[in-house]
Amino acid sequence: MALFRGPDKSQYTPLISVIVPSYRHEKFLAERLNTISWQTYENIEIILLDDASPDNSGDILTRFASTCENVSALRINKSNSGLPIHQWVKGVSLARGEYVWIAESDDESSPEFLSELLNLLMKNPSAGMAYCDSEVIDENSHFVARYDYTSTQYADSGLWASDFCMHGRDFVANFMVFRNLIPNVSAVLFRASVLKDNLCESSLKYCADWALYNKILLSHDIAFSPAPMNKFRKHIQTTRWHDKKSYVTELREKLVLLKSLKCAFTSNASAQSNIDSSLRFIFSNRHKFKRVEYLCSQIAELNKASIKQLYIFGANDIAERAIETSLTMNIKPIVIDTFKAGQMCKGIEVTPLNVNDFSDSSVVVICSLSYQDTMQMILEERGFEGRVLRV
Repeated sequence: MALFRGPDKSQYTPLISVIVPSYRHEKFLAERLNTISWQTYENIEIILLDDASPDNSGDILTRFASTCENVSALRINKSNSGLPIHQWVKGVSLARGEYVWIAESDDESSPEFLSELLNLLMKNPSAGMAYCDSEVIDENSHFVARYDYTSTQYADSGLWASDFCMHGRDFVANFMVFRNLIPNVSAVLFRASVLKDNLCESSLKYCADWALYNKILLSHDIAFSPAPMNKFRKHIQTTRWHDKKSYVTELREKLVLLKSLKCAFTSNASAQSNIDSSLRFIFSNRHKFKRVEYLCSQIAELNKASIKQLYIFGANDIAERAIETSLTMNIKPIVIDTFKAGQMCKGIEVTPLNVNDFSDSSVVVICSLSYQDTMQMILEERGFEGRVLRV
């Protein structure tokens, strides 16, 4: 591995460019910078960007830049650019390395992240990007869950249990057409030349990263490590839908993305079938936000005095909204999900179904769109005759 471009350090060019796009993450920024500094692979340059944060993020970056010799650039915007992708473009334009890591400012990483993914890319020269598994952490860096690769729309057959390198077009056609299976950009190491050829300005707010990955993988392979070296922080500022307007925006972006893939796979009947299946799924779930809000209104109308226990059946994004609603009523629910037992959902540990003794004075909230009939049948088989709320 060539670490230098010339005979001495005067002609040294960093092999890996680490771009830190920051916005309003003062609480998490110091720890993020630490996990970059503690990387076992040291041949890096660090590019610090702040998108006019209203907190002290800019000051934290400035202090770090003054003490870290690996910092090659510090850019603090006077006005917010509007979308994270704008900062990615700026950072990549400044990058001098052969590889690029976009390390989002609210995430964390294991010390071996760069060395392991670099090794994976070196072993697989056809791969334009490599990524690793992720642990989801909360605002206080506590473990919440491992990233969930399962889906009702495909069978992975243990794919994510070990290292792999797959043809990018196959990965898109069989998996990415259904959902973005790359936890977040912090989990990815890119070949700089590939990233620069494919990254461009985008008006997408929720699916810009997904669109970028697809674009890269239509012409390059992808490599994966099952080691959870990325720590993806989930908190209130995480970019995702929070209201009806943002939910509709995300759906529209997914439709645009899938329609572009239909054009990319015109001669692939299997891919076309998968895309059509994904489009049908989106259409069938187009009223998800409305249904979840109605479910929450039903929870809010419950008579607390008549409830022995409130159970949340299923640990997912719907469950999170149900938990938030119950907590505002000063009701701490029990969260049930046998497959996710031991993980955390909104600060509550998930329990398996068989350890709960339901009584008829309990209320069970079923938090699933795809499996609610099956979950209702499970409750009936256990003899539960209390009230059931369904999304």
